[in-house]
Amino acid sequence: MSPAPPYQLAFTLHGHAADVRNLCAPSPQIPLLLSGSRDGSAIVWGPSTRSKEWDVKLRVEGPEKRYVSCVGMTRWNGEAFLLLGSQSGILSSYILPSPNAAPPPVDRPLEEPYHTLVEHRQNLCCMDTSAGGLIATGSWDKTVIIWKDFKKVLTISAHEQAIWSVKFVGEDRILTASADKKIILHSLDIASARSTPLQEYTGHSEPVRGLSLKPDGKGFWSCANDSNVHVYSFDKPAPIRTLSGHTSFVYSISAFADGSGAISTGEDGTMRVWSETELVQTIPHTSNSLWSCAVVPSLSGSGPYIASSSSDSTIRFFTRDEGSMASAEERAAWDKEVSSRQLDKSQIGDVKQSDLPGIEALGREGKKDGQVIMIKNNGVVEAYQWSTPTSTWQQIGQVVDAIGQGRKQLYEGQEYDYVFDVDVAEGVPPLKLPYNVTENPWIAAQKFLAKNELPSSYTEQVVAFIEKNTAGVQLGQGGNDTATYVDPYTGASRYTGASSSVTATYGGGDPFTGSSAYSSSPAPPQPKAQAKGILPVKTFLSFKQMNVNAAKGKITQLNTEIKAAQAELAFTPEEEKNLAEIYALLSSPAVALPNPDSKDANEKYDPKVLLELMNRWPEDKRFPLIDLARCLAPISPAFGSTSSAPQAFMNACSLTSPWVSSKVRETNTLLSLRGIANLFSTANGRDTLAQEEVVENVLGALSNVEWAVLGPRKVVVATIALNYSILAVSSSFPSSKGKNLLSLISHILNNEKDDAEVIYRASVALGNLLVSPLAGGLQVGDISSLKSVVSGLAKQKGEKRLSDLASEIEGLGV
Repeated sequence: MSPAPPYQLAFTLHGHAADVRNLCAPSPQIPLLLSGSRDGSAIVWGPSTRSKEWDVKLRVEGPEKRYVSCVGMTRWNGEAFLLLGSQSGILSSYILPSPNAAPPPVDRPLEEPYHTLVEHRQNLCCMDTSAGGLIATGSWDKTVIIWKDFKKVLTISAHEQAIWSVKFVGEDRILTASADKKIILHSLDIASARSTPLQEYTGHSEPVRGLSLKPDGKGFWSCANDSNVHVYSFDKPAPIRTLSGHTSFVYSISAFADGSGAISTGEDGTMRVWSETELVQTIPHTSNSLWSCAVVPSLSGSGPYIASSSSDSTIRFFTRDEGSMASAEERAAWDKEVSSRQLDKSQIGDVKQSDLPGIEALGREGKKDGQVIMIKNNGVVEAYQWSTPTSTWQQIGQVVDAIGQGRKQLYEGQEYDYVFDVDVAEGVPPLKLPYNVTENPWIAAQKFLAKNELPSSYTEQVVAFIEKNTAGVQLGQGGNDTATYVDPYTGASRYTGASSSVTATYGGGDPFTGSSAYSSSPAPPQPKAQAKGILPVKTFLSFKQMNVNAAKGKITQLNTEIKAAQAELAFTPEEEKNLAEIYALLSSPAVALPNPDSKDANEKYDPKVLLELMNRWPEDKRFPLIDLARCLAPISPAFGSTSSAPQAFMNACSLTSPWVSSKVRETNTLLSLRGIANLFSTANGRDTLAQEEVVENVLGALSNVEWAVLGPRKVVVATIALNYSILAVSSSFPSSKGKNLLSLISHILNNEKDDAEVIYRASVALGNLLVSPLAGGLQVGDISSLKSVVSGLAKQKGEKRLSDLASEIEGLGV
């Protein structure tokens, strides 16, 4: 039988702006690919209706726009959901479009998460789903969590270091792989929330990074930082075969559905194709870090694609089907790009030019696929790789001295760009300082000093040390590590059941813990023991997600249309300059944003100009301007200090006018109400919203809106009530307006029967109000009635978080 033809480039996908960390082909039959990136986004890709390439079917941004570490898909209640695991430990879900759906319009607002589940304390870096709807997530916090119906059912804590891969084996077993070099098979008993280790697999000498099940169900593939690929049988603890070829960390492995082998990618910049017994093909790339790979079904049915994702933000598809390949010109350009790649010595090994052969060495056949040799050609050291399928040497780059580091470093089971030795005193062993170039060096320095109990006065010295030892590298591009110190709930549209096992921090704002529900651990011991509960909740909720470029494009388009029809309503040059400053602010990394608690952040735009524009434009065209204001509200002290902002939001959606159902009215109302909710995120915004006249206008307008017409805007109304109740807890709410807030809470609870999230947020608002200084001025009869309503709704919905909250509210002596 003649050997299979080699895989060749089919096409590339460009949709991300940073490393693509994870690929997932959720079905061996459906041509669909999911990708997650360090740019904070995830994309659903599918075949294009216009060409043989693929296009975007859905793009979403994860909570906080933190790095998306992994992606997956599951079905629940008849809907397909895209799953995102983020660097902050959050699992979020989004409703998926049909595989045959047309690409979304560029100006469409980004989807908000349907679920936002918070249990993991660190990077949620891997996930898997079962055919029966279970979800497994693994984290740097050393735990694996099993979820059912988007609720945590059990936690596995069998590993000593970070979890790097999880794979369901049916519905009652799961494989887990870790930086502790172990692979463990566990049995699962979902009904009793228990797991039992069944078998530990040995063989890898370094952290295990990836797992993939063999389609015959008898074993699995694994890959690790020891550069090896192993093949296991479930009934044997040691590998039945070890395959070598990679020269650095192997990050990802994916088995072919027909059982013919697997593919792998790693830090050596290659994708490798394996049979059960040997290396079949090596596909060099133009970048070092190939984070993930996937076997992807094709629409033609002529064999699957194989896909790689890279640190250069690109996804590449390769195929054996001649009709699906890129043009000869495109493939030649790709080969040239690969051959001109510069390889540092840490990837190849130290070389002594005088010992290298000349170009005549290319006349001898290679010993195996992927074999690399170096030759000296006109004073330049070139690297060539043997391709068995084509029986040729292919140039894969020129060898240069290493700049910085050639491979990732491990520290306490986690991966870093650098791990520095820091000498702090004579005769004392150096301390380890782990660092990623995307970190803010000031935050990294503070973490290092806190961990080692060193004075904070050393911060500037540590930052200078980092900058000196990463010379030439742009630092702090991500800037998102600051989110370690702030509340992680931004933009989530759904919070679900809490778990009593989660530990929260003490003091300050009340953290959201436990599957996006409000929950906290007991406060430190006090002279008088306190019952465990969640009240009072002190963390404000907001809706921050936005695609700034899409909004900018839509605003430009609409301004052109308005200029042609009503020139007097179009932007003036000064207004355009003001908008440019707004775009720049909204596009800034987290570390560059103003302090939300500052009173004067010296911002370069005028909020009043935007608010005037928002209400000047026609009702059917103003939505992207409202969206800009919505996203400024939670980050801009200048916007928060604008006393007219709440009323401007209400005017923009005609909140006090009789409801007339239309898409325009619905969109404007949703964005405007989110803008009001977001104002609570800055100190100035809270001051503005706490003014007596503003309280009366906002709460009065919301209490008078017919509840049934609000639809998806109900959860935003409940969020505003909740945020106002937090002001009441902190004595920042006008004492004369307690009855107004109680009236809105009553309006929600007496009218909402279906949406558990709306009921829960309104119930928290009630509980907060009852433990606030305002409680004494409320009517006892009204409170008693609402307690009964909450208890009845809790019994009707059957959610533990709501039942626990109802019991806590019932016990309040008001």
